[in-house]
Amino acid sequence: MCKVLDNSLYLKDQQTYAKISEYVTLFNSLYNKNNIIQDDIFNVLENYVLCHDMPFELLRFPIGDTELCACTFIRQNRIFVVINSAIPLSKQIFAAAHELYHIYCYFEGKDYSLLQSGSILESTVIDDEAKETEDMEANAFAALLLAPKDRLEEQSVVYHLSYKNVSVQTILKIMDIFAIPYKAAVLRLFEEEKIDIKTAKKLLQVSNDEINTQIEVTGKAVRWQETPKNLIRFGSLSEKMYDLERWESIRDERLESDKSRLKKIIDQLRKPVE
Repeated sequence: MCKVLDNSLYLKDQQTYAKISEYVTLFNSLYNKNNIIQDDIFNVLENYVLCHDMPFELLRFPIGDTELCACTFIRQNRIFVVINSAIPLSKQIFAAAHELYHIYCYFEGKDYSLLQSGSILESTVIDDEAKETEDMEANAFAALLLAPKDRLEEQSVVYHLSYKNVSVQTILKIMDIFAIPYKAAVLRLFEEEKIDIKTAKKLLQVSNDEINTQIEVTGKAVRWQETPKNLIRFGSLSEKMYDLERWESIRDERLESDKSRLKKIIDQLRKPVE
C-alpha cells in the first residue's frame, strides 16, 4: 500500500482523526468562516497568531535544500515561521497549514514542545510518510483546513464532478480548486468516501511525470505548481527599516550599512543553486 495511505491518520486512528476534524471546524468558525483558503493561508496563519497577542514573523525565501519545506520556532516570545519558497506554491501552502497545526497545539493544547525545540517539516512528510503522530495529525489538519468537507461537497456540485470513474484530471480539478498537492487531493476524496481504497491506490501509483504532463496539457492546477521566482520576504524587517528611515530614528550610516547587508543576503539567496 502507498506510504500516503500507510501513514494516514484517517486509517491509523479514526478517533483522533475525528477530533482533528472537530478542531478544523472550530478553527474555521473563528478565523476563516466559509472561505476556500488557497494562498490566503499565509494571512490566516498570521491573523491566528496575532489574535493570541503574540508577535509573528513569516519568512519566505529559497532554501537550497528542497527537502526542507518549512520550520517553526519561538525566540524571545515571538513566533517565526520559515517557508522554503524554492518549492511549488501548493507545497508552500500545505506547509503553512501544516505548521499552523503545531502553532495551534501550542496555543490551544498548551503543548510547549514548539517552544522547546520548534518543528521542521521535510518533504517526505508531505509527499510520502509522516511517521510521528503529531506530523500525521498536522497533515490531516492541513488537508481538512484547505479542503473542508462542506466546500468539497459544494464545489463538486458547482463543477459537476463525478466520482464514479475518477481520473487524474478529476484530481487535478480538486487541486486547482483547493490549491493542495496531488496526494493530499486523492487522500481527501478517500477520506470523504468519494473513492474507495482500490481507486485511491491506483491514483497514488500514477508517476509524477504523468501528473506533470497532464497538468501541462490541461492547464489545470498549473498556477499552484509554479515556484515563485525571487520570492524573498523577511517578515516585517523591510517595513521596520522603512519606518526607522521615515522617522529618522537611526543614524544614516547605520541604516545604509543595514541596507547594504540585507541586499547582499538577498543577492546571495537569488543565486541559482548548483
